[in-house]
Amino acid sequence: MKNLINKSIAASAIALAVTGCNTDELPKETGNAFGQISLSGAAKVGETLTVSVTDGNGVDTSTITYSWLANDVEISGASTSSFTVTSEQVNTQVSVIASYTDNDNYQEKLRSSATNTIIMNADGMIEVSGIFESGKLLTATLTDDNGVDAQNVTYTWLADGIAIEGAAESTLALTDDEIGKTIVVTATYTDDDDYSEEVSSTASESVAPASGNTAATFEGLTAAVINDETDSVTGTVVITDADVGESSALAQTDTMTTFGTFSIQTDGQWTYTLDTTNPTVTSLLDENDTINDTISISSADGTLAELNITISGVASFAPTKVAKITDNMTDDAGELRYKLSSSDIIPAGKLTVSFLKEDGIEKDAYIGLYGSSTSTSNALIDLRIQSSGYVIRNNEGVDITIPFSANKWTDVEMTWDASNASDTVAPLLTLTINGTSVTTEPFASVSQSLSDVVAGVQTIIFKLGDNSSTTGEAAYYIDNFKLYSDLAGTTVQFEDDFESYMEGDSLDDDNSASPYNSSTAETVVAQIGSEGGAENPDNLTAKITDNMTDDAGELRYKLSSSDIIPAGKLSVAFLKEAGIEKDAYIGLYGSSTSTSNAIIDLRIQSTGYVIRNNEGVDVTIPFTADKWTNVDITWDASNASDTVAPLLTLTIDGTSVTTEPFASVSQSLSDVIAGVQTVIFKLGDNSSTLGDAAYFIDEVKLYSDLEGTVIQFEDNFESYSEGSSLDDDNTSSPYNSSSAEVVVAKKAK
Repeated sequence: MKNLINKSIAASAIALAVTGCNTDELPKETGNAFGQISLSGAAKVGETLTVSVTDGNGVDTSTITYSWLANDVEISGASTSSFTVTSEQVNTQVSVIASYTDNDNYQEKLRSSATNTIIMNADGMIEVSGIFESGKLLTATLTDDNGVDAQNVTYTWLADGIAIEGAAESTLALTDDEIGKTIVVTATYTDDDDYSEEVSSTASESVAPASGNTAATFEGLTAAVINDETDSVTGTVVITDADVGESSALAQTDTMTTFGTFSIQTDGQWTYTLDTTNPTVTSLLDENDTINDTISISSADGTLAELNITISGVASFAPTKVAKITDNMTDDAGELRYKLSSSDIIPAGKLTVSFLKEDGIEKDAYIGLYGSSTSTSNALIDLRIQSSGYVIRNNEGVDITIPFSANKWTDVEMTWDASNASDTVAPLLTLTINGTSVTTEPFASVSQSLSDVVAGVQTIIFKLGDNSSTTGEAAYYIDNFKLYSDLAGTTVQFEDDFESYMEGDSLDDDNSASPYNSSTAETVVAQIGSEGGAENPDNLTAKITDNMTDDAGELRYKLSSSDIIPAGKLSVAFLKEAGIEKDAYIGLYGSSTSTSNAIIDLRIQSTGYVIRNNEGVDVTIPFTADKWTNVDITWDASNASDTVAPLLTLTIDGTSVTTEPFASVSQSLSDVIAGVQTVIFKLGDNSSTLGDAAYFIDEVKLYSDLEGTVIQFEDNFESYSEGSSLDDDNTSSPYNSSSAEVVVAKKAK
């Protein structure tokens, strides 16, 4: 026998019957050539995988022995050129080894690459609801754990086993022709995992003659409006009636109500215009001061219901007092300076403060901790708040990637520890911005005079601008200033929320009652709204709730097949209300919307963030309920294949989750190879409901490039009316028909 040569060949074996092979050759002087192996078939239970082997030296295929493997473990009894996948291989990857001696007497051993993860079909289920009487309406409900697009389902209704002519929708209006017969409905479709299915309901009871009217039921009988709203408010009442042709409303046009004017169409869409001149309406003081306008409506069969519109006063935002720093001196900067006595210097402690820097200020603002010297180069730390981000003065070793946002309150924490400091050993520092730590470990001060910081912190300086140009009316605001004498932040040395002063009080040295140092300049007490005047209480958003026991609430946007984005970016703002134990989700999908096949599915839990099925990426950024959070996701499927996953990045409130792009863990790479087709924002699941608790979405932007310069789709929801449905009951909604329990609602932002 000639030289023994073992060769491991990586060949493509993917989910949808695509074949690949390797044709490399050994050096010619060996006299041998690589064999070729290909594996074809679908990686699904019940499908047959087939291996093909060729060899340039020739091979008698009848002499080849095969060994099939699941996650590298040999499958007992699988020893032929084909293998039918069973449920035992679910969630594994299958490969095959072919061993033989070629016609030139070379011993060969070839191994294919593994298939994608084996999946198994979950049989769909169809049920019929309604009253089995002539004149009533039946509804078929189809569910499939593999996912199903309702638009691709074909229905066939049968009476005593015979197809009812023209009955091809999900509903059936019973007639006298069906009296005495049993009803079955069959659904034929291909699910989201590409399984072709046909499922049938169980036979019903016999259809009875008509027995009389069934009262209609109503959903969507509440709405809200603020007392200064001059635009019309719209909404939809959903009317359901088992009687054929009666799931509609009796129309009204410009009906006078107690506090306004009301119209409703037969499809349930209504319009309400508030009389903002009504004395009772104008007298409402705030969001807690309410009245109700109760409007009577009727279904087609005369069933009555009441639409209740709650009218409230304009939300009041409690004013707060802050320190306002400006810079209109050409020989100095504006600043607020607090200085401890020499006996009160803090060796190890903590500073917490909130600041807001107005938009349009090109000059830096500063938060600085100093020892016995207030020369900027001698600071323990001097945080520069620039128009484009944050920098620690003179410290190139600490890169702050957290973004800065103008006109927004930002929380900063600094700790310092000079316990072990000396003339050669610097104090240690930590810096946290909006709850995100800038470094994973404490870092050393870069003070250029360690002898001035060896004792710790004596002076705190909040500064705006410099000694040259001025900033005009633009201001830098400081609030909730706390100085602790311990690292843990339990012992307060000094604090000021500025509420004890009168608006307009100076904090400079011309006010003898000011606790601040005489170097304080151009700082006064100002009164502003709770969000610095920047919050918009009338901001419109998509509000998702979950009150269905058989589905979750969701907002789904789907691109056409020709518009799938190979490499792009999603940016979105969300707010998840406190008290929601169920997860909320932001998901990007390819051609399949099965959760396991997502390019990425970000789970927003009550305690933090998790990427579904991706244990390799740990998201340490904290989650905060009742707070708007910005998320950016990029994907790049440019080099993706059936064996190479798309690459992703994830950024939350400006902080990147990883330092490098990471691979998608989609369990069906063939479904994400082309990129993103569907974006899903979801709340809850298919079991318990969540009541009034909501998940809000705003500022959706979908880009067709990684840099985020070319917008494919965007929505800030301002073009809709409050109360507008984004479900499939609104024909003007740009969202997919799978959207459910999502309406346009106001949420301050």
